[in-house]
This record gives sequence, structure tokens and C-alpha cells, in this order.
Amino acid sequence: MRGVLISLAALFAAGPAAAQALSPMTGEVRTYTDRFALQLKAFNPYERAQRFQLAFYDETGARFADVQSAAPVIYVPPGEEVSFYVWGMAAQRRRINICVTSPYFLDGVGSQVRGEVCGRYDIVRLGG
Repeated sequence: MRGVLISLAALFAAGPAAAQALSPMTGEVRTYTDRFALQLKAFNPYERAQRFQLAFYDETGARFADVQSAAPVIYVPPGEEVSFYVWGMAAQRRRINICVTSPYFLDGVGSQVRGEVCGRYDIVRLGG
């Protein structure tokens, strides 16, 4: 019993793990037009500014050519969150997976691990 309590104490003393985040992780966008737009936020938990790359995929993993953002790469200061917009063409119903990736920096500055977080969004065109 004492060993279990020591293990639990060590686990809680380790503190929370930091992880990059994408918010919200899921959502549904409803539109009356042939276009859609959504606002997302990327969070950088690391001690250095990070470069996050954005990628847009369908349910099979194929890239979308008609979904875009103002910048395919965003820079996020340490401990900060940055809002960005994504827009594209709206079909009757489509699912979009948006991934934010922090790749290695070639100069050795930045992330030492390749982090990736993805969100899933349903785009629904209302009316005809």
C-alpha cells in the first residue's frame, strides 16, 4: 500500500504535460452560400516561438485544394495562442480535417519533436 501511495505522489508531483492545441477540435459550420469560413486558435506551450504549418484533408487523407487560410504557416509566440481563419467552397455536406503541425526547424531552433494536432469539422450547406 505504501508503494502505491509513493507512486501516486510521484505521478502528481510531475506536474501537467504541455501540449500544443487546436481549438475547437470539432465543429459544424452551417452556411446558406457556396462558401464557408471558420476561426480556429492554435496554442504554443513551448518555451520558444514555434512555426506551425496548416494542412487540410478529407476523410480519406487526401489534401483539399479548395480549402485555404491567409497563411499556410503561422508563427506562435511562447505560451501564446493565435487565431487564424480557414475558408473554402461548401458542398451540400463535407467533412474537413485541419491539422496544425510543428515541424523540426532546420537551424536547430524550435521544436525538438514533431507535434501534430488535428480537428474535424463538418461543413453543411443549407437550402438549395
